[in-house]
Amino acid sequence: MKNSILSKVFTWFGLGLFVTFLIAYLTSTNINALAFIFSGSTYFIITILEFAIAIWLGVRIHKMSETTAKILYLGYSALTGLTFSSIFVAYEITSIIWIFLASSLTFGIFAMLGKSDKFDLSNYGVYLIVALISSLILEIINIFLANGTLNMILCILVLAIFTIYVAYDVQKIIRRGYDSEQLAIYGAFDLYLDFINIFLRLLQLFGDRRD
Repeated sequence: MKNSILSKVFTWFGLGLFVTFLIAYLTSTNINALAFIFSGSTYFIITILEFAIAIWLGVRIHKMSETTAKILYLGYSALTGLTFSSIFVAYEITSIIWIFLASSLTFGIFAMLGKSDKFDLSNYGVYLIVALISSLILEIINIFLANGTLNMILCILVLAIFTIYVAYDVQKIIRRGYDSEQLAIYGAFDLYLDFINIFLRLLQLFGDRRD
């Protein structure tokens, strides 16, 4: 039962990542598309749509149809791909590949820890969300302070939080039995967000920017 649930969740998780990085790469090769996304209010609109979809999935997942859940999840993945196109412009492609592999390895290790019965993280949800919100608030404040040392410390801290979140979310998926298609998609969405944040933090720390 546990393997069946995780198999369904990870299938959707992998599909979401594939859509994101495929669209990101294809968009990065189109100058007109880049100009459209990152000029004017388009980027702001995309960000608002992503936020709205994330909230809608979280609030309505139990009541929406399978088709709606699939469209929203893949739509979110596609929108993220549009904004991720800037990564392929700013960083060397070899660096992106290596960081993606490192993110996958980190994700895989903590997913296996979450799957095992040796660690119970069910009581740590509140601590994780408090730590994450506090870190994100400090990151917003540091946008104005522009403190490089604080930025690196916060980057490492958020990276650590999301790696732990991988194990926590895997355990949550198993514990709650995300066996329906809608819940499998929601579980995949949680893991998708974990991976994306791990990838972004590792890229920020170790990525090689283009000249």
